[in-house]
Amino acid sequence: MGTLLAISVFAPLAGVLIVGDSQKVARRVTLIVVLLTTALSGWIAFRFPVGAQQFAVFEVPWWSRSDQTIGIRFALGLDGLSVWLYALTSLLMVTSVLVSWNAIDRQAPTFYRLLLVLYTGMLGVFTARDLLLFYVFFEATLIPLFFLIGIWGHEERRHAAIKFFLFTLAGSVLTFLGLLAVVIWTASYSGTGRMTFSIPELTTRLYELRSQARFPLSVQLWIFWALFLGFAVKVPLVPLHTWLPLAHVEAPTAGSVLLAGILLKVGGYGFLRLVLPIVPDAVRVLAPWLLTLCVVGIVYGAFTAFAQRDVKRLIAYSSVSHLGFCMLGVFCLSPVGLHGGLLQMINHGLATGGLFAVVGMLYERYHTRTIEAFGGLARKLPILAFMTFVLTFSSIGLPGLNGFVGEFLVLLAMFQRAWSHGGGELALAILATSGVVLGAWYMLTLVGRLFFGPLNEPLASPVAERDGQAFAPHVGDEDWKTYHVSTGQHAIEDLNLREIMALAPLFVFIVWIGIQPNYFLRRMTPAVRQIERSITLAVSPSDRDGQEVLGHIVMPQPSSPRAKLHLAEQDNPTARLALTENKDVCGVSSVNHD
Repeated sequence: MGTLLAISVFAPLAGVLIVGDSQKVARRVTLIVVLLTTALSGWIAFRFPVGAQQFAVFEVPWWSRSDQTIGIRFALGLDGLSVWLYALTSLLMVTSVLVSWNAIDRQAPTFYRLLLVLYTGMLGVFTARDLLLFYVFFEATLIPLFFLIGIWGHEERRHAAIKFFLFTLAGSVLTFLGLLAVVIWTASYSGTGRMTFSIPELTTRLYELRSQARFPLSVQLWIFWALFLGFAVKVPLVPLHTWLPLAHVEAPTAGSVLLAGILLKVGGYGFLRLVLPIVPDAVRVLAPWLLTLCVVGIVYGAFTAFAQRDVKRLIAYSSVSHLGFCMLGVFCLSPVGLHGGLLQMINHGLATGGLFAVVGMLYERYHTRTIEAFGGLARKLPILAFMTFVLTFSSIGLPGLNGFVGEFLVLLAMFQRAWSHGGGELALAILATSGVVLGAWYMLTLVGRLFFGPLNEPLASPVAERDGQAFAPHVGDEDWKTYHVSTGQHAIEDLNLREIMALAPLFVFIVWIGIQPNYFLRRMTPAVRQIERSITLAVSPSDRDGQEVLGHIVMPQPSSPRAKLHLAEQDNPTARLALTENKDVCGVSSVNHD
């Protein structure tokens, strides 16, 4: 299985060699390569067994000295943190190729080659089990997207590409320095004198060093800030988000889909994969400030989104808000929060990736994204309207769809933490909840303006038309952009089969996760427990007064009036999350339903 995983990661890179030199051949070859890779990726992902710590591991020596002082391996594998992000990457790549079918007619072979290189980079980030390999794939995603935005973007594409590259490169350099510090510290104080870059081995050694008080908080804080700046730029967290709206607006549709659906998740994945297991003491100390940062992003992103006049920019700011929810769950440092934050990353990729695809389809027809230019489109484009409605309802967390599950778990974790800690964290929980209301406000307002009311279509050419009569504007007159067709005679067609197929797979998972989230959550649990184990060790003896250890979680005594969160250790891998309630406990526990 490990060999198949390696093939799936590098198959797109091999496809670069056979793309061809014409638009017709390039897009067909790229679609075939992507579909084959997606089929293989899906087969691997859905064979991931419940309760597995790791799966489909592939390791070969990459670089090691004869004296064994340095160990770097080409190591790939899946676990509960990466398996669904790995699958989501392939799913959204199919969407990206199909929405680019007619939109990219200039230097198309080069475009599709870069898309395939980006595909390999994204798959590699989520499967790498070696720090150096992770960083190589991490950097490999920057260069293709830089050119995709800079060459095939819109009016300010070069500025957007440069800003994107500088922000992310600066952050990744700091991340690399932090990772090197981890490797050197571990080699120096573990007693082996061997520098290993293996992520599982490093986390095990650091756990032992922390249990022996040989990895002090002061060192962890320095390493945390280096890692934080790199991953926070990628999420992005406010105030490191300023590159994102411009990059989204100027990127081609495929670039926006992959940026929102996959590349923004690399930051959140980095926190889960590296930051929490490596420096949990620092994260625990800074958790109140990190939660505050997430809530600021939720509220700021929501209000800023509502003020936008461009559809694409509105959805870009909605990403800032929704990713605040993802990281809020992560920084709650509880099993429910970790499950919810990771699941919400998947949900955001499905919903927002689909919304950017819809915006691209709308732009292909009308060549504008100005909200005021549209109205009543549901009468003329009913299929497009239906697709947008489902994606919008997923984004705002409608019960029965995937967004509701993730937001519910995140808010549940936040309120349980706030109930335990009290004070300002309760205010943060309430403010975070307001983000749900604000999200519904601006998204439903957008849908109402675009699809309801009198039919209002922007003209796709500089020859204006009023009530079916042509109107030639004066030379230099830009007011033609404000004239609209109200007769319904504009030659615009609804979604075709290719565009429907670009979105249909996303809808399957939007409904599946909404109806049966446990299928996905159960496979996350073993990896979440490993993070939970590191966080538990971060609790100092003074914090254990009046507490007892239940499984891997430090819990208040049952007599405490505070809400408890407990995920009991069970040998049965079919355990699932479920609500429990009695006079002393209101929380989430692990119970057997088989």
